[in-house]
Amino acid sequence: MKYRNKVLIITEGCIFIVVTAAMFFSIIWIDPVASLPQVFRIILPFLLITYVSIFIVFRILTYYYLLLLHQKQLIEKLNASFVSFGKHVKTDDLLKQGLESLMGFCKCPMGIMLVVDERLKKYASGEVITLNISTFSGGGNAKTDENDRRMITFFPSDIPTDIDKKIRGLLKEYDFEKCRTVVTIPFAAGGKVKTVAVVGVANMSRKEVRKVFDDMKHIIDIFIRKLNIELENSILHEEINRASITDPLTQLYNRRYFNKRAKEEFVKAKRMGFPVSVMISDLDNFKNYVDTYGHPKGDIILMEIASVINKAVRESDMVCRFGGDEFAYLLPFASSVEANALAERIKKTVSQFVFLKDDADIGQSVHITLSIGIASFPEHGENEQDIISKADNALFLSKKNGKNMISVYKDKEG
Repeated sequence: MKYRNKVLIITEGCIFIVVTAAMFFSIIWIDPVASLPQVFRIILPFLLITYVSIFIVFRILTYYYLLLLHQKQLIEKLNASFVSFGKHVKTDDLLKQGLESLMGFCKCPMGIMLVVDERLKKYASGEVITLNISTFSGGGNAKTDENDRRMITFFPSDIPTDIDKKIRGLLKEYDFEKCRTVVTIPFAAGGKVKTVAVVGVANMSRKEVRKVFDDMKHIIDIFIRKLNIELENSILHEEINRASITDPLTQLYNRRYFNKRAKEEFVKAKRMGFPVSVMISDLDNFKNYVDTYGHPKGDIILMEIASVINKAVRESDMVCRFGGDEFAYLLPFASSVEANALAERIKKTVSQFVFLKDDADIGQSVHITLSIGIASFPEHGENEQDIISKADNALFLSKKNGKNMISVYKDKEG
């Protein structure tokens, strides 16, 4: 940019010299006897007019050149951000990349992204995504008076009142009070806000703020449209991926994904030396409930019990629908004793739960029990297939001994 400015200045100077020389030699050619002072007196008014004209023309050229150069840089940044979007498939990564790109556009060192849309929340790491919040030190510890703080909102009509209140609360929570300028950018599609980006900078003059606002409005509009498309594609990808590993009825993981995760977990357990337990549960007399209430009610029971079980297990555990009314549990860092304690809690919770209670056609309380089998690594085997098979054998023992029981696998000689 400095090099190109020098070219303009040199060109302007050369034109001054050429015009001056042309006028000077023209007068000498017209009047050869004229003295040098006379020549300068004759051409001076023309030179002044020419110099002023050239100066004004070059100032206009420089202004539009710098304006075009600035727009070119913005478009290059926009294109770079679009390219970076193509590198990310996960929704969370796209949101972070979008926030980072916005901070680059607005020259803001800190920012947050508030996730509003419920579909996005399913695949984001949290409701609020932050960048450089803890490391930002542009304003020191000094707080900016609320009256002095400049708030720039792109497309303010897109932000509902409840979201606006939440944003103002986040400004205090994430210490945006140190910023002299806060820029809020809602990402809306179809009349609904999906996310809201909030970026802040400590030092920016009022003139610079207005320039940023005017320069960025059309670029931000294009950016919002592109990011919305990428987020929608990402959500579809996440939903397709989730559907491939999820049981459609219970929304638990399916057997294929359970086997994959079990294999990965056992490899880690062998390498790091921690226990892993597998539990398999089966509803007692479930066929009788289906025969009594019908298959649709049976499906409701399965959905309800899946929800009950999912709430009872630890966050690190994984539950899947193993098939029919069987559920399998992968419990990392759990010995058979710890798995047995969890099984007791699940058995008790399920037995106390009232199923189909919202169904007006059911005239009585419906209670169901389940039987559970447990096997653990390294106590009962060395690989996931062996442990799963032995947990299934333990489940068979629970069924055989009267149901509504928990059995931990034991070798026959034991």
